[in-house]
Amino acid sequence: MQCGKRAQLVLLKQTHSTNIRKLMVGDRGDHQLSGLEVKPYYAAGGDSVEEVAELADEIEIVQEEPEERQQWGNTVEFILTCIGYSVGLGNVWRFPYVCYENGGGAFLIPFTIFLFIAGVPLFYLELCFGQYASTGPMTIWKCAPLFKGIGICMLFISFSVCTYYNVIIAWVLFYLYNCFQAVLPWSTCGNDWNSKWCYNSYKQEPLTGSMLKLYELSCTNNVTFNFEAIKSNISNQSAEYFQLAIRCNQDVQKHLKSPSVEFYNDYVLEKSSGIEEIGRLNIAMVICLMIAWILVFLPLIKGVSSLGKVAYVTSVFPYIFLTILLVRGLTLPGSFDGIWFYVTPQFEKLWKPSVWSAAAGQVFFSFGIGWGGLIAFASYNSFHNNCLRDALIVCLADCFTSIYAGFVIFSIVGYMAFKQGKDVEKVIPQGPGLAFMAYPEVVATLDFPQVWAVFFFVMLLVLGLDTQFATVEGVVTSLCDAFPNVLRRHKQLTTLGMCVIWFFLGLTMCTQGGVFVFKLFDTYAASFNLLFSAIIEVLVVIWVYGFERFNGDIKCMKRSNVGVNMFFQIMWRFVTPISLICVFVLSILDYKRASLDDYTFPLWGDVIGWLFVVNSFVVIPISMIYQLVTDETLSHLDISDRIKHLLKPAKDWGPAKDENRSEDAKKRPNIYNEYNYNYVLPEKAGLNGVSVGNSTEPGTSNITVV
Repeated sequence: MQCGKRAQLVLLKQTHSTNIRKLMVGDRGDHQLSGLEVKPYYAAGGDSVEEVAELADEIEIVQEEPEERQQWGNTVEFILTCIGYSVGLGNVWRFPYVCYENGGGAFLIPFTIFLFIAGVPLFYLELCFGQYASTGPMTIWKCAPLFKGIGICMLFISFSVCTYYNVIIAWVLFYLYNCFQAVLPWSTCGNDWNSKWCYNSYKQEPLTGSMLKLYELSCTNNVTFNFEAIKSNISNQSAEYFQLAIRCNQDVQKHLKSPSVEFYNDYVLEKSSGIEEIGRLNIAMVICLMIAWILVFLPLIKGVSSLGKVAYVTSVFPYIFLTILLVRGLTLPGSFDGIWFYVTPQFEKLWKPSVWSAAAGQVFFSFGIGWGGLIAFASYNSFHNNCLRDALIVCLADCFTSIYAGFVIFSIVGYMAFKQGKDVEKVIPQGPGLAFMAYPEVVATLDFPQVWAVFFFVMLLVLGLDTQFATVEGVVTSLCDAFPNVLRRHKQLTTLGMCVIWFFLGLTMCTQGGVFVFKLFDTYAASFNLLFSAIIEVLVVIWVYGFERFNGDIKCMKRSNVGVNMFFQIMWRFVTPISLICVFVLSILDYKRASLDDYTFPLWGDVIGWLFVVNSFVVIPISMIYQLVTDETLSHLDISDRIKHLLKPAKDWGPAKDENRSEDAKKRPNIYNEYNYNYVLPEKAGLNGVSVGNSTEPGTSNITVV
């Protein structure tokens, strides 16, 4: 035996396996092996354990602990973070409009139905799934390794959403900065960015200058912009003159733009004519985007331990601001007309399939299902946490927020209609138009407009940041779980690196044509691919991994012999996947090319958008083919046997912690024996506790610790 060497056996606890991961040899004279030049024999597949052991006159066995996975400080932090993740900007600017478009109060019927047949079941499934395995969406598919591509699909979706979502926060920051001026810049014409067609309808100004000359053949010098003013000024005139004035007013309406619209398009966005004209960078937007990413990064420095603390503020404050804005809205004239319009049911619209599709889409996209974020968050829970309670709390909170925000928005919409002398349905905005044009315009007419503007944009900022925190953490968790020995040890740097990448990608949306790039992301990044991801997820978990096995996982976490009730069994097996497939088909049939205002994207723009969708789809079959072709341990099997093998859980599938894994094995020894799961790994081992045997994996040796 060659003397003067010392061998070190290093056990990695994280794999639930008794296989030694490294066998290193270094000079005996130095007891600090980490400072020596050592050869990882086992990892290199070189000498056997016996041969290496013969080269050493001393063997030391150590436990190499990987970076411990974090956990939530308590259940409240987890629930608040999930609420912040689910409740976002869409609850404020999308739900009220969708509700109005699809039957008003009657829309709540299909919305509630889909809440309980799709929203709650899928939310509960993802929480249970992530909590049982304590790992992120990239690595959780060890339960059915052939479908590892689902995790990559989820990662692609979340990555794309993170790219453009923070641009909205940058816009909010720019508006918030301008709230502290003596006169709100979007409330007046005459600024450098305003055109000759700028007109403030709330101030009842008469038409003058070039606009009046343009229409002097059909209008008089006394005609004013507001319809009621026209009517009062010409009440003594002939009917023909009255009709002439109306036609003049309608013509003018086609050309005029409010100061808030021009502020948003021509000053904030510096909007070009289309995606064909990208133009130069908007430096102000670049600075705001940088600040937005700094605000996202700082609370995530310590991962979920810091995110949970931030959630106490970011998840509660939006409700305070919504309540303040609702109280102020109810004091405005016309507000109750808007609210009545919001809650009045139009039952005849319930016969339209599009209404039910819209309800399912609102539930689905609002809850953040299929992105992987819920799986990532649940993976930080304690193993015996009550997932059903959490799912119900978060889903009901999201539903309540959407309905509550509707009252806030429609109280303001009623006031808008009153001030403009129009019917409520003619002034209802949606999407970013509500947040950055309509609402700021209304705020400018109130007393102390700067105060109300700050309230509104701080609320949007908090709502946006809360969702972005969660989505970024979901992506980082996925990457750290996929590469634990590299990225998890440097999670702060990983988070920083991802934020920098997203910042540079977001610069494409800070150009003059950036809003069109943003619209492509918003339309395609999380659309059909998100539905597809959720459909495959529920089918694989319930029908491939198996409902009975999944129900057993839930029993283990509940420490009970009773799993899920019959309701969830029926939902997961049949109703939820069928309803999602129906929504998916209806969405395809209802597909329309992307557009923004009066601009329709060229064909090549839509092709780029569809690449977002297709890239998410194809990673699943590509991953399947890659595993079937490259997995050397399956090389002796034919293709059908390889597929069968990859449809079974991997040996290291199951609870991440040894105590939970052992507890699960005691309750279900048949499952662990059937799939030959690894689950015994002692806390300590000495030289006498090591025996050498043959490994089941080619080119390796197996060390059994007894």
